[in-house]
Amino acid sequence: MGKRQGRKAGNSKNKSASPPAKERSSSPATDQSWTENDFDEMREEGFSPSNFSELKEELRTQRKETKNLEKKVEELMARVINAEKVINEMKEMKTMTREIRDKCTSFSNRLDQLEERVSAIEDQMNEMK
Repeated sequence: MGKRQGRKAGNSKNKSASPPAKERSSSPATDQSWTENDFDEMREEGFSPSNFSELKEELRTQRKETKNLEKKVEELMARVINAEKVINEMKEMKTMTREIRDKCTSFSNRLDQLEERVSAIEDQMNEMK
């Protein structure tokens, strides 16, 4: 357990080295020094203010593209939902059509039986004459 406590203590020191996001955004002086330090580190890694501006603009462009893609995804999802509704309605109509067809077949069979009975009765009547 002693090792874990040591790690936790080290982690808490690292966390306290930079102010929380709320403090950074509320203090312009902190923001200024934070960005200057970041620029120093970034210059060491090959970044320049012009590169930073380009990256910032690229991020803005990507953000707009992402928003547009999110809108398209939402539209496509709505279309999929509508298509699913239409498919379900069509399945219901198919079921209803089968039921109607079965009833028509039943009526047709009954008509055939009635015609046979009528024909038999006519035959009997003709025999009685």
